[in-house]
Amino acid sequence: MKRYRLFLRNYLCIFLLLPFLGGCEKSLKGGEKILGTATINGQNYKESTVWAWNFQGYPSCLEFYENYKLFYFIARLSPEKGDNPSYNINFYVSADDSQFETNHPYIINSYEDENIDTLYWRDIIPYFAKNASEILNESTEGIAYAVSSVSEKRIPLKGELVLENINPQTNVCHGYYSFSSSENAPEKLIITGKFETKTSINKLTY
Repeated sequence: MKRYRLFLRNYLCIFLLLPFLGGCEKSLKGGEKILGTATINGQNYKESTVWAWNFQGYPSCLEFYENYKLFYFIARLSPEKGDNPSYNINFYVSADDSQFETNHPYIINSYEDENIDTLYWRDIIPYFAKNASEILNESTEGIAYAVSSVSEKRIPLKGELVLENINPQTNVCHGYYSFSSSENAPEKLIITGKFETKTSINKLTY
């Protein structure tokens, strides 16, 4: 009789814990976290990552490169449905110091240069920093371009980027952007989007 009561008590405990165990399994396994949404030529896009208790990382951070006086960010956008191509949107913005300005429209100008034919950010960052005075005019602060999953050609963009707010404890940043491709771009794009990422300071030299 005592053994039966013990069995019944253990069974009831397990039954009551099942919802919590399910929640723990979901927390361990993780789920999708939407980091950004955008429309590209009227089609819906998103950037997402797996988010779990033991992994809460961002695919790309808003990184200030101290030795080059600029910050760099990349938004990785995939179509929400259909077979539209994916796009990576790359931002390079000149800045005098490591302070990110919030609620300031960073003016982005389309830029094409035959001397820089690489897509690799480690090559573009020092080139952009060295030639910023020639690349940027008085009214612009950065350059941006898109690359699609079906082509390796850069699509120069113009528009603006705004950092809405940055949490001083977590360094999590929320912002938005609005771009259109240049007149002679290989593909015509109209892009509006918003994002969540982290800010960081990079002291390396490339």
